[in-house]
Amino acid sequence: MVSKSFSNQKYICLLFLLAGGFVSSLLQYELLWDFAHYHYYNAWAFMNNRFNQDILVAGLHGFFNPLPDVPLYLLIKYFNNYPIFISFMQGLWFGALMYMVFRLELLFFDISTRQGKIKVLVCFAIAMTGNALFLQIGTASNEIMLAFFYLLAFYLLVNEIFVKQTGAKFLFIFSGFLLGATMGLKLTGVLYCITSGITLIIFYKKIKNPWSNIAWFTIFGVIGFLTFSGFWMWKLWEEFQNPFFPFANGIFKSEWLSFSNFSDQNFKPQNWKEFLFWPFILSLTLHREEGKGMFVADFRFLIVYLVFLYFFVKYFYQYCRNKKVNFSAKWLFLSAYLLILYLLWVSIFSISRYFIVGEILIAFVLTQALFSKQVSSFWKESFYYAFLIFVAFVLLSTPYFSDSWGKRPIWDKNIVASNSYVGIEKVHLPDNALIQTYNYPTAIFFSFWAENQPTIKGVNIHQESFSLLQNNKKATRDLFGMFPLWQEKKENIIKEHQGPKLLLIANGSTENIWAIDFSKIKETKGMKCFLLRNNLIPYISLCVPKKIADQVFQKNALMVYESKN
Repeated sequence: MVSKSFSNQKYICLLFLLAGGFVSSLLQYELLWDFAHYHYYNAWAFMNNRFNQDILVAGLHGFFNPLPDVPLYLLIKYFNNYPIFISFMQGLWFGALMYMVFRLELLFFDISTRQGKIKVLVCFAIAMTGNALFLQIGTASNEIMLAFFYLLAFYLLVNEIFVKQTGAKFLFIFSGFLLGATMGLKLTGVLYCITSGITLIIFYKKIKNPWSNIAWFTIFGVIGFLTFSGFWMWKLWEEFQNPFFPFANGIFKSEWLSFSNFSDQNFKPQNWKEFLFWPFILSLTLHREEGKGMFVADFRFLIVYLVFLYFFVKYFYQYCRNKKVNFSAKWLFLSAYLLILYLLWVSIFSISRYFIVGEILIAFVLTQALFSKQVSSFWKESFYYAFLIFVAFVLLSTPYFSDSWGKRPIWDKNIVASNSYVGIEKVHLPDNALIQTYNYPTAIFFSFWAENQPTIKGVNIHQESFSLLQNNKKATRDLFGMFPLWQEKKENIIKEHQGPKLLLIANGSTENIWAIDFSKIKETKGMKCFLLRNNLIPYISLCVPKKIADQVFQKNALMVYESKN
């Protein structure tokens, strides 16, 4: 019987994986600005031993752990001419996450009843259509992959504590290792590590051998973190005397950056009033820009906020009236986990793409709450279910009215390999060229060329992206020009280079390549600049010395600037 059940689950899992791949292939949500900026470059630099040899071409993001980006890099390297296949493979993580949502639903809903089956369908639909999840299907952000591991760890804990109740320390060890490993791959996983630890401590009475199992959970969380991040921390320590570089520099005080613990503070509440009413602000802000995506209002936060408030007042009133209050420990565990996760998320980031698991758990709470009301008359029942249908429509339609995270430019197929995942206009670069990058994102172009011409080197000479250290979106000062060590390193590589020097310019904060005043960029002296057609980022130009322009570009290249000198 156990063998048959395992076999059924295996086929169900396979079905979800195939569905995830199919949905990803259909949507083709890519490309992210971050993909062109650092996801491809980090994996390429790691696989080709180029870490910190090419100076700041991916900015601060170039120092992130490259391991999560290696699978997509390898797919592009060997299957670049099969973009549908790459999208399908990227979607397998979405399929795996869908399967985990389904397995978690079986723990919280009774599918032996008709209402239980309806709850499973409604919860699944709401969980799959949140902004953070749906708009990242198949993308390079790695958030869905990490969310799968977060949710798997959560599922194992709930299943052990409230269903099996065996007290087996292996499950706590494995869950802790999973969470630590995901944090090692991406430091934003600290949200889920802390949330899981606090929730386990709060519910320690429900755990067999609680302190022993929580201790094992913690120890193997640290082991998992070091397993996937230890080697990278050591490399960062050797290079910059900070194992978390560029983070936590207020602690380690590396001279390569400001002595501050920088993080992106642009999306957080700015005061206690905003913090208290943040679900209202999130839900009633019709457009909220994060990165390059525009999101319409997502009412999940507001509705679940009101649900929590309603049940808190209801049960507190019953408690004050000395009435018996019956709680499901399992649902309390989920609700406490969600509440702690939300509070940490809002306090540290409040960036939607990190909140996938939170969106999923919101779906569980909303579904249970929406079906908890008992109605007695026909008219009340009619109005009630009409209300449920309206709420479901509002929630499920959110991704339809939101922008995807990235859109591919459409160019002439004869000029750009538009049937490739990464399509860049063919240019013939000279060997031993130094690619000077100006603004972001430019790293993917440099690394894509250097894949076949390893003698090419790269250095960022200027960036107008907002300064993360100053938490100012409009700052235009070159961030790395502020630090003497970086400035000296950049100047030395440019001065000592003996080969040809080229200039790769991104549009920065502008929306049109023609808005860039090339004449004010001193490095364009003696150069011709051409629009570099690609299916990644529009308005990228490559400037080359006049004498080799005809060798680098084809005859139909579009020139955007020619130096008079």
